[in-house]
Amino acid sequence: MLKLLYSLPLALVLGCLGACSGGGHDDGPADVSDDDFFTTPDLALFELNGHVRNAEILTYYKVEVAGDSIAVDTVASMVSETVIYFDSLGNYVPRRDERIKRDDQGRMTRWEDHRPNLRRIHGGYLKDTLTYRYDSPYVMCSSGMGDYAVTVYDHAHRVVGQYTDPLGDVGEQAAVFNIYREDDERGNWIERLSVWTTQAPGERPHVSYTLTRRIIRYY
Repeated sequence: MLKLLYSLPLALVLGCLGACSGGGHDDGPADVSDDDFFTTPDLALFELNGHVRNAEILTYYKVEVAGDSIAVDTVASMVSETVIYFDSLGNYVPRRDERIKRDDQGRMTRWEDHRPNLRRIHGGYLKDTLTYRYDSPYVMCSSGMGDYAVTVYDHAHRVVGQYTDPLGDVGEQAAVFNIYREDDERGNWIERLSVWTTQAPGERPHVSYTLTRRIIRYY
């Protein structure tokens, strides 16, 4: 499957599988105040603002685009379901096996997954890691899990696109560009179409699409 990186958010949500159905609005009031637009480094990393309690995420990996219409394959094998949580101060709530390091501004600089491996395969822990460098408010670089990535944000800190390159000699180069299709009443996106180009060494680029929907619940 495509590495729908942003890169930290993907690694985090892969360990947070939850039960979701469709994208949509939260069940809270639609009234918006200035306080709903507050942000923290963790919320910004996930393209969120306001007092978010959790976000359920559905990513569809088999999507066909024809004119103005989009056809989505909802077969379970082509869908990832995830959920991420935040406390009332806007901090990401890590799972039991996650380890996070931060800089002096509270931004995540390193993420580690310490889930136990399957004993029949080999013992110990996974210890997948990702490291992050914030070059500017609009550019973040990340490295780990086989890839180096550059993520570009707009003025609203939404991901415009991302370029990834394999760290070793094996792997595909990939670029993704995002089209935001719908927001909730509080200004957070709840549906996004991503356009991917992937290219293996010596081959022509391949174009594909993913569609991501989010259900966002607030405090």
